[in-house]
Amino acid sequence: MPQALLLHGQAGIGKFDFAIHLAQSLLCEADLLSAGTKPCKQCEACRWFETGNHPDLIALVPQTYRKKLPHAALEGLEKSSEMLGDEEPESPKLEAESADIATEPKEKKQSGFIRMEQSLAAIQSMGIGSHRGGYRVLLIYPLELLRVEAANALLKSLEEPNPKTLFILVADRLDRVMPTIRSRCQLIAMPRPMREEALIWLQAQLEGQKNLKLGPHEIENALDEQGGAPLAARDFILAKRSDNDKDPLILATAATPILLEALSKGRDIPWLECAEKIHKAPYSSLLNTMQRWLSDIQTAAQAKQQRYYPRHAKQIDALAAQANLIQLMRLWKQLIEARRHENHPLSTRIQLESLLTQYQQIFEA
Repeated sequence: MPQALLLHGQAGIGKFDFAIHLAQSLLCEADLLSAGTKPCKQCEACRWFETGNHPDLIALVPQTYRKKLPHAALEGLEKSSEMLGDEEPESPKLEAESADIATEPKEKKQSGFIRMEQSLAAIQSMGIGSHRGGYRVLLIYPLELLRVEAANALLKSLEEPNPKTLFILVADRLDRVMPTIRSRCQLIAMPRPMREEALIWLQAQLEGQKNLKLGPHEIENALDEQGGAPLAARDFILAKRSDNDKDPLILATAATPILLEALSKGRDIPWLECAEKIHKAPYSSLLNTMQRWLSDIQTAAQAKQQRYYPRHAKQIDALAAQANLIQLMRLWKQLIEARRHENHPLSTRIQLESLLTQYQQIFEA
């Protein structure tokens, strides 16, 4: 194995799940010849892993991704700071959140960022030897959310790694990862599954859901709107039926149809009203929706087809006939620039109003 793997590809295709499975396989202590496959799910290391207590796994993720870790495990920084010696812990202990998180009220909005102190503590802890005598794994996702100081600390660790240390880095946006980090990793591109495979998987995932009645084309529409990413489509469908109005995914799901309805009106877009209704949704999701809508208008104008929103084909075709493609490309560049700063604490509403008024100008005579 190389010292660092960088898995990259479209969001919502299963990169993080694959990374967790890979980490468990590397930490599994069963003999491959006798077990036949790894992870074996039977050895002590696997049991510790699945309860979120393996001392040689450090997962550095935002709060919004914690539920995807084994047994809702947290970062493991407390364990790393406590187990500085060579002695093995007497028994696995359920991991608890750090004091500042544990005392937060449950209704507080979860952070979508990787905190600086967690980043530096996790990276520095990789200097400690393995507790179990095998690999010591640091899993980071999304890698592009690392702050500059943490990314520089990670770079130093990549340059001088300890033996039996493996970095599993996962990124949705490879262009946002520092070139110096990319150059020190083995890059593995993770592709989207074929559409037919994704639809079969989605149907199987949604069959067991209670009170979930889907129309004949709802699954296909969700998959198209998410760019062919099956996990993102599944989460999008399930979020529609949730009443947790503080979850970022649910806010994004609720805002999407409002934004699409407004965009379909072209020069008559109620940009002020639209921005008022959707500005609390994650800015990145809103930008993503606008990019996909503009992409469909452009392909409709040039190739007479739509990729993301075929169910809005009539509106998109009509808009494509009216659109000034030069103005459209200018807005496209503005959206790309906005994506670079989507996580900055700027006023989402003001930025949205600016982009929506520029969208209106595409269709002005």
